[in-house]
Amino acid sequence: MDFAPPELPQFLPHSPETATVNLSALSDELIVQVPDSSDFAANWSVYAILGDDPEEPEWASEEVNTGTWEDAEDEMEKLTGIELHIPKEALIPYLHREIELRYKFLDESSIEPFSEPLTLQIEP
Repeated sequence: MDFAPPELPQFLPHSPETATVNLSALSDELIVQVPDSSDFAANWSVYAILGDDPEEPEWASEEVNTGTWEDAEDEMEKLTGIELHIPKEALIPYLHREIELRYKFLDESSIEPFSEPLTLQIEP
């Protein structure tokens, strides 16, 4: 499965491959949006990762559920517009450098698929 690269709503428009992040334009955190897709399940969780190797990321965000329990339907319902957050402090070590940003999923079978990268150029 190929998952589209993450999007940065604070820095739109940007290309699917690269984005410049100006730290001075951030208040406290960078918002990372997971594109809606039918390829992930409502009972997974997702988190943002930084680094060239998605198997051994340099930094990882907190996990966010991809769905919520619907009592009326008695099943999980997938969320849309999922947002992940990267604290500004986590980006400072990459100032004047490029770093790959991805999102990565966790499911009950320990499979951890990840997205295509978005290369961030971190500027002051």
